[in-house]
Amino acid sequence: MDQNKSRKLLREFVSQTMREYFDKIDGYPIDKVYNLVIGEVEKPLIEETIKYCKGNQSRASELLGLSRGTLRKKMKQYNIS
Repeated sequence: MDQNKSRKLLREFVSQTMREYFDKIDGYPIDKVYNLVIGEVEKPLIEETIKYCKGNQSRASELLGLSRGTLRKKMKQYNIS
C-alpha cells in the first residue's frame, strides 16, 4: 500500500470514529476534544507500533517519527515496557 493510500485510510477511519463519537455523546457537554483524543490515542499508538516492530525501539521510533529518547520518555510516561 502506498503512503498516500495509507494516509487516506487512516484519515477516513479517524473521521468515521469522530462522527460516531459525536453522535453517541448526543449533546453531552464536552470540551478540550483535541487533548481528549490525543490522550486516548497516543498510548495504544505507541504500544501497537512497538508490537508491530517486534519490540525494536529504534525501528518503532523511526516509524513513529520520534527520536528514540522521546519514544522512551513516552513509554515511561504510559508505563509501557
